[in-house]
Amino acid sequence: AGFSQKIEVECRNLDEAIEAAGAGADIVMLDNYEPAKLKEDAKAIKEKFSHVIIEASGGITEETMGDYLSEHVDVVSQGKLTQGYHCLDYSLKIKR
Repeated sequence: AGFSQKIEVECRNLDEAIEAAGAGADIVMLDNYEPAKLKEDAKAIKEKFSHVIIEASGGITEETMGDYLSEHVDVVSQGKLTQGYHCLDYSLKIKR
């Protein structure tokens, strides 16, 4: 990838994350983790691949976000920003 492009891989466990980082991923998303396991795995990844950006994602709310913060986690994301919004259904009908 070029200098302005990043490769991100969504991972469900440490083995997938190590494989992704070893294959050249710039960002490893640890998805649907419990906070304690996320911190443990993020530390293990950073010890081997310090340049990799670690993203925590999956089921994280405003109330639980603090539980996912760690010196080894670079980004915390919430899917609800793009998936959990309310839709507005409207139409434009013009009477003649």
